[in-house]
Amino acid sequence: MDTKKLILAIVLSVVIISVYQYFFMPKPEVKPQDVKHTTSLIQEKKDQEHPTEKSSTQNISKIFSEKQQKEKVAQPVTESVKEDLKANKVRDIKVETDLFYAVFTNKGAGLKSLVLKKYRDDKQNPLDLVSKKVEKFGLYPFYFFPKEEGVFDRINNSIFYFKRFKNNGKTELIFQYKDKTSNLNVQKKFIFMNNSYVIDVQYKVIKNGVLVDAPFVFGPDLENNISKARTMQAGLKIGAYNGSSIKSVTFSKLKTEQLKGQPIEKVKGSMGRYFSWAAYETTYFSVIFETKVNNSLIEYSVIKEKFSDGQKIKDKLYSYIIVTNPGKVYLGPKDEKELSKVADIFEDANKAIEYGWFGSIAKIMQKGINFTYEKILNSSNYGWAIVLFTLLLKLILFPLTYTSSVSMAKMQTLQPKMKALKKKYKNQKDPEQRKAMNVEMMALYKREKVNPAGGCLPMLLQIPLLWGLFRLLAVSINVRHEPWIFWIKDLSLKDPLYIIPILMGITQIILQKMTPSGGEGAQKKMMYIMPVVITFIVMNMASGLTLYWLVSNLLQLGQQYIINEKVHKKMKEEQSKRKATKRKKGAKNK
Repeated sequence: MDTKKLILAIVLSVVIISVYQYFFMPKPEVKPQDVKHTTSLIQEKKDQEHPTEKSSTQNISKIFSEKQQKEKVAQPVTESVKEDLKANKVRDIKVETDLFYAVFTNKGAGLKSLVLKKYRDDKQNPLDLVSKKVEKFGLYPFYFFPKEEGVFDRINNSIFYFKRFKNNGKTELIFQYKDKTSNLNVQKKFIFMNNSYVIDVQYKVIKNGVLVDAPFVFGPDLENNISKARTMQAGLKIGAYNGSSIKSVTFSKLKTEQLKGQPIEKVKGSMGRYFSWAAYETTYFSVIFETKVNNSLIEYSVIKEKFSDGQKIKDKLYSYIIVTNPGKVYLGPKDEKELSKVADIFEDANKAIEYGWFGSIAKIMQKGINFTYEKILNSSNYGWAIVLFTLLLKLILFPLTYTSSVSMAKMQTLQPKMKALKKKYKNQKDPEQRKAMNVEMMALYKREKVNPAGGCLPMLLQIPLLWGLFRLLAVSINVRHEPWIFWIKDLSLKDPLYIIPILMGITQIILQKMTPSGGEGAQKKMMYIMPVVITFIVMNMASGLTLYWLVSNLLQLGQQYIINEKVHKKMKEEQSKRKATKRKKGAKNK
């Protein structure tokens, strides 16, 4: 088989398989548990644009109302509530650290906003991890999920008394609610450190003197103002880590059930217990709950609302993670450096970044690009960092690619002799003739000092680099919103004008023409078609990837030109020697 054809076939296959897996192949999902619970008592939803907080939380509890299993018999842990402790006025409480601004409400002791200082959304507004969709049902992050109309609804709609303490870079918010009549005692404490995305959440819910499990909720989304170009990257999901692997649920892929007479579908499920942590996440940001402390139960609930945009019916998802009795919580970017800082709390937290195949290579390349960006270019331009890193990588791999190219060029010079052998042994179906031809071929390779696999294997070794960079640019927050020049405003998104992928395709065709090949006829035409096909495949991929590919091709063109000149010169010298030898033999014969 022609080695060039083999190389291109393998490269194309890897690209197609990789693109298919990344964009189209469904990821493992956890099927909803206890479906019978979803056929519960439903009351008609009030169709209000902005319902009050009280009616909203009652509304969502009715949607997901279910018969709860009786709690295990427990002994009272404290005496009855002897006096009330509550506030009369709803207030917002603001907290600022070095990394974010947070706003809590003392109604239900929930989180209304958490704005990250170092990041912006796709409309360049301050990035708030609390979705604006929270207003629809009024179920704020760190509320208790209202599994049934009763104690948790009451807590979420109660006005807490609160205290604030600040000392040595640490801030504590303590929310307390005590009700003598219902014998209910609730406390939520949130502890912040100036230089950390981790919030230490401490709590207790005591009803009639018995400690009750606390089902904390986060949702109904993460981030705001995600551009249409990034929707493939922004799939909201849960990832639960069990110490060796991550179990995932992608909300948009869950099968929901229609509620009678309402434009709403719903689903509820459970991932179980005994995980180290559970992440409520998009590609770039995550809320990670520590779950190893109390073997927390991890559940999820989704409401799908049908609405019309004037042209067609669309779905709007309200997706919630419910973690019963969590520990500490990380709210921030999926950044290698930041996640490594919290690895003592969240075991292997960097696994929340899904690099996929050749993940170790992707991490090495990330360190290389970041080093180039920070140390050499002084954090000036990430696009030029990719260009410079490509140049450095090409220099490191030069011996490998040079050997590969020279080997392929030598194979080209042998084509006349190889054709002569094939002509000599015309009957390829005859095993004896085929065996004899192969023996002479190997003798030819040995005599000419050519390795037939020398041009193939080194190139195949570069495929993991291309795949590693592909995955890196798809998931690394370091590339998000990083510009290059003029029209390239975000290297993590496609080139809006398709200039880079088109130039990449052109250089690929030129390189194809310059590279020695033994293909003829249909094979040769196919080799020119492949770069065009690959160009169409990568057009909608991250512009950082096509930039890397373009620069790599330009450098390869220069290298190939030098090699071709060298081989051409050597061929001329060898032809001259042969002619001189023939002349000498002719002179002797005379």
